Amino acid sequence: MAFGLPGVFTLGRYQHAASHSGLRPHSHRDAIEICFLERGEQTYRVGGRIYRLRGNDQFFTLPGEVHDTANLPQERGILYWLILTLEAPRKFLGLAEPQASRLKRELRRMPTRHFRAHPDCARLLGEMTELLTKKRSSPESSPASLRPLRLQSLLLQFLTLTVEASYRGAHGSASPLMQRVLNYIEKHLDEPVHVPRLAEIARLSDSRFKTRFKREMGVPPAEFWLRQKIERATVLLKTRNVTEVAHELGFSSSQYFATVFKRYTLASPSRFRTARSV
Repeated sequence: MAFGLPGVFTLGRYQHAASHSGLRPHSHRDAIEICFLERGEQTYRVGGRIYRLRGNDQFFTLPGEVHDTANLPQERGILYWLILTLEAPRKFLGLAEPQASRLKRELRRMPTRHFRAHPDCARLLGEMTELLTKKRSSPESSPASLRPLRLQSLLLQFLTLTVEASYRGAHGSASPLMQRVLNYIEKHLDEPVHVPRLAEIARLSDSRFKTRFKREMGVPPAEFWLRQKIERATVLLKTRNVTEVAHELGFSSSQYFATVFKRYTLASPSRFRTARSV
């Protein structure tokens, strides 16, 4: 989406209902890319290191850094990406030179690449997207002269909160209550998904548990449990056949296992196993 402010290359958003082909290695010359995963999970690789994002996480790459999705698909979910050209010749984001230089400096030296986003990030990005995509002729639209100012205000809030969140540096952190649930899932991946049991462990009603789990983890509990099973499957398939892995992970049949596996990896278990053994 064309933003109309100096230094903003693009603001993008995807909402995938199914996995899509992964990103090939690429970089952005003179530009920083900031990603916000509103819902779902996603994997990135930079400099040989793997970063696993889940809902409400942020991630960034600096100018010239090669990154991709580590041979994995772009997963189901909602993700925003903002690409800023830090070498914009003048008036970066419409700011005066002292403020522009200070902001660019802070963006370049953010200390943590992968971190938990501020709770307002989803709202700010949603409002920016709405402003950029809604018809200018809409009766509810603000005067056209105010649109750039509104976009600038929202963008500066988003970037300020992003820098602050990077300094806090916490990513993937779960509350003690939710950590108990995650520990249970990790130890019981050989069982069928049973959300009421997780709610019991959390000592919450089913509805309250589902709401809290999705708020903290970014995806519903049943989907998270399935994702964990598939991640374990990618390891088990190195030494076991498809039927053995399906049985070991508590799937009702190898056919159902293959369906779920392909949904998240875009490959059948047998094809995945063959590719990894080459």
